[in-house]
Amino acid sequence: MHLAPSHRNLPEPSSPPLYAGRKLRQVEQALMWTILQDDPQCSTRRLLDQIALSQPPIAVSLRQVNRWRAKWQHNRTKGRRRGSQARPSGTSTAAVVQLTPQLALLGVHLFLHWLEQLETFAPIISELQAAIEAYRHTHPDEDFALLHHRESTLKRRLQALVLAPLLGIDTLTAFDTREHPLPTLIGRGYQSSTLTQFLGQLERMNAAEVLMRALIPTTAGRLAYVDGHMIAYWSRRPLHKGKITMLGRIMAGSQAVITHHESGHALFLIYYPPDLSLSQVIVEYCQQVAEASGSVVFVIDRAVNSVAVARAFEAQGLGLLCMLNDNEHQGLESFEATQIGVTDEGIPLYSGPWKVARDEDPRQFVITQSEAGKTLVYWGTPRVQAILEPAQWPRVYRERNELQENSFKRMKDHGALETNYGRKIIVGPDRHQQRKRNKLERSLGKATERVDTRAKALAEQQAKVAESEAKGHGKRLEQRQHAQVKCEEDLQAAEQQQAKLTENLEAIGEAKERADRDYRKQTIMTWRTLLLENLLMTFLGMLCGHLQSPMSLECLLTLFFERSGSRMETASEVLYWVSTTGLSLPKRRLMAQIVDGLNAMGLKDQGKSIHVRLKDRPP
Repeated sequence: MHLAPSHRNLPEPSSPPLYAGRKLRQVEQALMWTILQDDPQCSTRRLLDQIALSQPPIAVSLRQVNRWRAKWQHNRTKGRRRGSQARPSGTSTAAVVQLTPQLALLGVHLFLHWLEQLETFAPIISELQAAIEAYRHTHPDEDFALLHHRESTLKRRLQALVLAPLLGIDTLTAFDTREHPLPTLIGRGYQSSTLTQFLGQLERMNAAEVLMRALIPTTAGRLAYVDGHMIAYWSRRPLHKGKITMLGRIMAGSQAVITHHESGHALFLIYYPPDLSLSQVIVEYCQQVAEASGSVVFVIDRAVNSVAVARAFEAQGLGLLCMLNDNEHQGLESFEATQIGVTDEGIPLYSGPWKVARDEDPRQFVITQSEAGKTLVYWGTPRVQAILEPAQWPRVYRERNELQENSFKRMKDHGALETNYGRKIIVGPDRHQQRKRNKLERSLGKATERVDTRAKALAEQQAKVAESEAKGHGKRLEQRQHAQVKCEEDLQAAEQQQAKLTENLEAIGEAKERADRDYRKQTIMTWRTLLLENLLMTFLGMLCGHLQSPMSLECLLTLFFERSGSRMETASEVLYWVSTTGLSLPKRRLMAQIVDGLNAMGLKDQGKSIHVRLKDRPP
């Protein structure tokens, strides 16, 4: 099937006025006109054969085609041409500029129009161009393609990376094997080699630091939610491992620490090796988030639950809201608690410090119960108390589930959050070996002290036995001899433990090396995923403002974004027809609401109004 050229204006003659007829709609009329324009002397039978190749096929008879040919003055018969029939009132009379009868992922195209209308990528490209210029001055001897990209090239390639998950593409190699509508989406198709090179050059200039600014909102919020997300990584090289399990194995991988705004938008992320505990890096990380976004109160799960972390946050002027582990308290009996209110479910809320005061513990506690009767203890530092009322702590903490846990699930489904990018590694000291050595050295030091103590005790006991033998003691000598035997046994056991630890320490051998992943590519692509999630949530929020009932992002993506359709551009407007093939009656009604909401949003394409319609007739 022949499609119209991609340029904006077709040569004369232009198309006749088209309107939505009873049997043929505008897009079908435009398809017939395009075929006849290329071959005016095409026979009607051959024209029907070409029309039959369209998907879905157009149900049109020979007589109907001849009538339209006569109306357009493209019939092959001799004689006087028939005049144009009167058009129904209220229909479009614009000439067709461009026609795309088959358009995959129509919702993604409309989403990109919305992004273009808001100029979403403009500040990102400006920041990236400034970073490229700075890199040129810093590294005058280096030369690669990214340093010479035009603004349009940067924009297209960045859009291809950001929108790839919506096209069903997780890994960049899928650009070579999967069918995708990039040519109709951004006007250019790419292979994986081009985008892999582009990503590698972004990595080379460490663009993640610049791109991260696109996540920071214009206004700072009070709260920031922090959580970690680990991804397993298969490699034959010895890599540092952490709390990542797959098929019963402890795996190597990566640990992303991600921060979300209280409105649910991602703010910041950093990757750490998986063998590092979150409590080891959380204070430094939260300082970076506070400097970038202005948020100073953080809500984190029990991975950072400790008095030491609470004191560290307080020393830096930051607030931390967390929970106690179940084995750290005995319910209300452990606290000097007074009732401060009730939850929405009618469960009493209590607040107070420890009943038995603990030195240098700045935490205040809020105690409540779950619906199952389990005692839940939340704690916060003084900075949290200054911003949030204690009665709000349980609700604020529970919001983590939707803001982060559910967000991670969504990004796994449609954002390629679980995909690994980049195979570069950085070789360094084996931290597993170092930790094992340090642990053995500490144990050996204690064992050595134990041997010295017991050797000293044995020497003292031997002196007492000698004294009793010299004085001719009877029962006391027997008692001291028995105690001497016990000291000798204790010394022997201590020496055996010391020898065993020394042997284990020697078995470790010389210092080894172990690799860490280079997380620069991974950070850029995870930034891509977070940016896409932020944009989708904003788009959904604006669309729901025009809907009668709220809608989930999953419903919007599966019901609308993945639908096919048609596109026709006239001199004054752009028309999109959404296919409703296979939709049930309730889903079709929901699709009609989405279409009405999109029309109410006032989308435009290069100044032309965009109108969206359902492709089939009402059932």
